[in-house]
Amino acid sequence: MSLRAACSLSRRLTLVLMLALLMVSGMLSAGIWWVSREAMRREQEASAERIARLFEASLHTAMLRRDLGGLAEILSRLGHMQGVASAALLHPDGEIRFASRATDLGTRRPDLVAGLCLRSGCAESPPRIQPLEADDRLRIAYPIRNQARCAACHGPVDVHPVNGVLVVEFKGLVEGDISGQMRGLLPLGLAALGLFALAVGWVVRREVLVPVARLGDVADRVAEGDLSARAGEPGVGELGRLGLRLDSMTERLGRMIEASGRQQAYLQSLLDAAPDPMLVIAEDGCIVLANSAYLRLLGLAAGEAIGQPCHRVSRGLSEPCPTTLVRCPLAELRARPEPLRTVMSLRRRDGSEVSVEIHAAAVHTPDGRRMVVEAIRSLDDQVRFSQEQRLSAVGLLANGVAHEIHNPLASIRLALQSSLRGLRDGTMSGEDVTEYLVLVDKEIDRCVASTQRLLTLSHPPGETRPVGVRAAVEDTLALLEAERQTTGVSVQICLEPPGARVMADEAELRQVILNLVQNAFHAMPRGGQLRVALGREGADYHLSVSDTGVGIGADDQALVFMPFYSRRADGQQGSGLGLAICKAIVERHGGRIGVDSTPGVGSTFHVRLPAADGESP
Repeated sequence: MSLRAACSLSRRLTLVLMLALLMVSGMLSAGIWWVSREAMRREQEASAERIARLFEASLHTAMLRRDLGGLAEILSRLGHMQGVASAALLHPDGEIRFASRATDLGTRRPDLVAGLCLRSGCAESPPRIQPLEADDRLRIAYPIRNQARCAACHGPVDVHPVNGVLVVEFKGLVEGDISGQMRGLLPLGLAALGLFALAVGWVVRREVLVPVARLGDVADRVAEGDLSARAGEPGVGELGRLGLRLDSMTERLGRMIEASGRQQAYLQSLLDAAPDPMLVIAEDGCIVLANSAYLRLLGLAAGEAIGQPCHRVSRGLSEPCPTTLVRCPLAELRARPEPLRTVMSLRRRDGSEVSVEIHAAAVHTPDGRRMVVEAIRSLDDQVRFSQEQRLSAVGLLANGVAHEIHNPLASIRLALQSSLRGLRDGTMSGEDVTEYLVLVDKEIDRCVASTQRLLTLSHPPGETRPVGVRAAVEDTLALLEAERQTTGVSVQICLEPPGARVMADEAELRQVILNLVQNAFHAMPRGGQLRVALGREGADYHLSVSDTGVGIGADDQALVFMPFYSRRADGQQGSGLGLAICKAIVERHGGRIGVDSTPGVGSTFHVRLPAADGESP
């Protein structure tokens, strides 16, 4: 929380506190006034009744003495006492006999005695105290009871129970007294409330405002990225515990951000380890992760692609790719979640374009967000890798081919040299020359067959057509004859039916057989047995290549068809592309490839390709 916010909070709390104190003081003042007024009213009523009783005794004495002048004097004094407005003695019928005001004598005021039981047979009426709301006065009508000693003048008590009614009106003493009391109490009350407000303000500032300002400052620093900010224990009680919890939360947040950064770096390193360009794209089309291979493919700098729309980075477009013209993986995966494969062209930074094959799949993060992962491969590189692997395999045949050609050439050279010497010195007959020429012709046929096999294996892929399996197997084994002899491997061939044909490209089929047979030789560096078998399974032919080599572990069997994975038993470093290319070729022709292996026993690779007739036998 900033200082400005803290001051604003302080002003608001002060204003609210002042309003609350004003309301409380007003309510207390009104309550005191009302309580005081009621208390004085009750006290006034009690006093009025005491005065009436006192004067009742005086009136009885004056009446017994028949001192009418003294009776009038008593009423006059009563009417002029402090706080008394008037006093009068009325006959039970309402006639005023004696009064403190001369103008009232002889008048009839039946309203002053109305409601009092003054006749015989009535229950004894208590004094009636009546507030006069108009001028805030108080009137008491006090019946003067007849007594036996007064019977001579007023008659028997049972006939005349009341001699008269004493009516006294008191002035409005309540307001004046209350005002005086309030004037005395109000400063004290205000002073007490002021002290209370100061105490509350000091406590609020010390226990609330200062700790809250400190917590707010820490929160602002954390929001700005300073995770080292700590509140400590800014106060006691709830705010102190809040400060400790805020520090604990900030510390955990720092650890989480650090762990997230390490995880992000780890994910980036995993992507960078992949040889193919890879992207991770968010649902809105922005790139979340891009590996170094992708940046190299498009000629981008590190971090240049992150957070940018994929259509802008990959294709140089200001708007998303039109789905009517381009098969966009992001749009396709919104409609159906299955992984997909598509081909498109990407634009490099220099403006040139590169054709790529994209394999895309949708994934969901733990928090429910949807991402799209794209694995990209340049079609130019894919063709180059395939051709390089093929040429590499041809290069491995160089020794065997050289041996196959060298021996016939040596035989041809010896035959020609012998023929020349015999013809020069005349020691060789025509039959001998003919025999040498026949030998030369056979050896030339051997050379032509070897070169023809090599040419058939190395020419670029063509269209799919029926291909004889037996010829492909025998020619491949012939090319590898020198390597077979070097490793001491025996070969067993079982191809049924002999004329079996599959739908494939001849050069690629020979490459598959070559890779599988060479891998079998590599698995048997100290010799063993190789078995190549072919059989019909429904609409497919099943070609199996088995060896008695070192075998493949269960964990590695799922990896052998991945690019750049190599575990040769002969200790040599392989390219790791042979089986990956075999898998791509077989699947491209609608077939399947798999492996069964037991460590220490051997391995069998299974290739299933569609039969050329397309029908089950």
